[in-house]
Amino acid sequence: MTTARQVAGPVEGRPILEALPAEAPITSFAKLICASMERRWPSQFATAGDNCGLTIGSLREAERGGSAVIVLCVDLTEQVLAEAVSMHADYIISYTPVPRNPLPALRVDDPTGRVVLKLAQQSIAVFSAGSACTNAPRGAASWLAESLASGSTRPLWPHADDARAGEGRLLECHKATSLSAMINRLKEVLGVRHLRLAMGVLVDEQSLGKALECCFIKSVALQLGDGASALRGCDANMYVTSEMSHADVLEANAAGVIVLLAGQSTIERAYLRALREELHDEFANAEWQVKVKCSQVDCNPLAVV
Repeated sequence: MTTARQVAGPVEGRPILEALPAEAPITSFAKLICASMERRWPSQFATAGDNCGLTIGSLREAERGGSAVIVLCVDLTEQVLAEAVSMHADYIISYTPVPRNPLPALRVDDPTGRVVLKLAQQSIAVFSAGSACTNAPRGAASWLAESLASGSTRPLWPHADDARAGEGRLLECHKATSLSAMINRLKEVLGVRHLRLAMGVLVDEQSLGKALECCFIKSVALQLGDGASALRGCDANMYVTSEMSHADVLEANAAGVIVLLAGQSTIERAYLRALREELHDEFANAEWQVKVKCSQVDCNPLAVV
């Protein structure tokens, strides 16, 4: 099952950094960031067509010995950009690629066009993580699996060039864990108070706590984003993903699989908080006074009311 499907490499088989013109102005600080990100998330692991890597450069060079600010976000909206400008950011690392698709024109009446033009005006560079981060051996999917419970992990759909990389992750826990403990751990890792649970059996509110304690999990299949395509048919006790359609949840429950949904981009934002700590340590002795900050206005556009 795990060899029937393989994740494609980048467009035309070339990492985006190699596709940049040789004369493209890249500052020494930008090279530092690009090298760090490429070590974590090699662009060869990006899904075909995903615009990952250094997607927007800058003509401004961060002065050696001076401060350099990196802002982390999932969605580079106009609100996030305004926040980055107020922080005097030099660099933005965006989980969602910017731009996501080729732009036929840069226009102020288009939201993406306004963001790109403002980035150029403010000389802020952007590194887009995208599926390269999701699929990489040290990426977001592996981070979530390793944070959830002690056990062995592997991709659900290995990459053709490296079996440690690929789409999704299967976590085989060293010991069975109660569903209650698994839910609490996932809430702790993601920093959320609520998750959506589908057990496939009708349990009244008074009996739910006992049911969660009596149900034990040994294997978990995980996928960021919409998990239906990667998780369908996986041999696991539980699926953990951002979103699934009503029909896909019912299909999983019918197969005896419990489903936990975290909400769109919740996992990615939690991963960026962990990444911030890693980058803080990595750049502690750099030639720049590097400050890494998570955006405070980057959030899920949907609220529970």
